[in-house]
Amino acid sequence: MARRNKSGSPLDDFFAVLLLFPWWVTLILGGSLWVYLAWQPSPSGFSLDKPVMIWYGLQFLKWSCFGAAFVFGVLTLKRSILFASANDIDAIRAMSWLEFETLVGEAYRRQGYVVEETGGGGADGGIDLLLRGKGQKVIVQCKQWKTFKVGVKIVREMYGIMTAERADRVIIVATGTYTQEACDFARGKPIDLIEGKALVQLIKTVKGEPESAPAATPSAASPRPQTTLSVQTQPAPACPKCGAPMVMRTTRKGANAGNTFWGCPRYPNCRGILNM
Repeated sequence: MARRNKSGSPLDDFFAVLLLFPWWVTLILGGSLWVYLAWQPSPSGFSLDKPVMIWYGLQFLKWSCFGAAFVFGVLTLKRSILFASANDIDAIRAMSWLEFETLVGEAYRRQGYVVEETGGGGADGGIDLLLRGKGQKVIVQCKQWKTFKVGVKIVREMYGIMTAERADRVIIVATGTYTQEACDFARGKPIDLIEGKALVQLIKTVKGEPESAPAATPSAASPRPQTTLSVQTQPAPACPKCGAPMVMRTTRKGANAGNTFWGCPRYPNCRGILNM
């Protein structure tokens, strides 16, 4: 998907909109226009008459669709190759920051989210990815720090941005880990802190590869309702239903409000839970 360019021209915005669609959609649209225009008489010259302007406008749209399909197809191929190469944390840490951002976006795209790559830090206020889908708006920041732990300052900033953007939750993805202060601040809030090992497990799950750890046995206690995603501060068990690495959640309503439990990150498509 194309990056947003807030200071771009209307033409830039037009091509950005085209790239929001799958390549096969723009290819079909371009082919349909090609067939339609092949049966229409072409104007003898350029003029400002309405039929002539429409004809040239459709010609422009046709070739734009073909171009968007080609660009999107190339981007899809590059993302697939990059995603396939993410076999372990060392391979992920060896990526450039742009490749890392693309990798994270592809992981969520394959889970059914519409992913918008915003360009990250600077003018976009620290938002690298914007996810839409499953009834949620989610902002994502990617931290490919090889030596530093992600501190509480960044988590606070992203929580503030989430509120300003009226998003449902925020996800921070790092190749390393988080400080205890960052984990404490995120607890009980709609914040996901995904560290390097959890990211590797998530990618393996999306690929359909077997988990490195066996699935835990679910508790016999009555299940608690699924609520907002929260922070993960201990090794995550595998979901008993789909095998995905689980995230810690906090119940925000009802008699169990304030209690924590393990929930599947694919909720609501998967409702696997483990009581703590």
